[in-house]
Amino acid sequence: MTHIPTLTHQQLELLRLAKKHSVKELQLSYEFPVIDSSEPPMGHPPFIQELIDDHLVQVQVKGTSLNASEFQQESWTKFCSGIEHPTQADWNQWRQGFIAQLKEGFEYLMTPGNGFEQFSQVWRREIRLRAIQPGNP
Repeated sequence: MTHIPTLTHQQLELLRLAKKHSVKELQLSYEFPVIDSSEPPMGHPPFIQELIDDHLVQVQVKGTSLNASEFQQESWTKFCSGIEHPTQADWNQWRQGFIAQLKEGFEYLMTPGNGFEQFSQVWRREIRLRAIQPGNP
């Protein structure tokens, strides 16, 4: 009997992208909060790990580095798009909105600092992902 996994919208979208680009590997990156600055976390986020466990994708880690959060930097840049000279008050407003978007769990470790443009340090992992064709795990 064939097992058909229940996938989230996020997993379906990732799988759709992987299948769309099945000729070549899809290059992605994601961020982990820093828990131990000497060792990056093992494994992948649950939504990717479930796809691996269900033999729907293969993942190859290309590298892991400790950097300022690109996700936060992009969010800040988008927030500032209409502001000519951002101030500490703008930073405080953006920071409060950003924090409100975080869910409970490890994400609280990715809270931007109080100082102007003080982005969180995160582990950034670059991966190559490709969809596995049925019958070819």
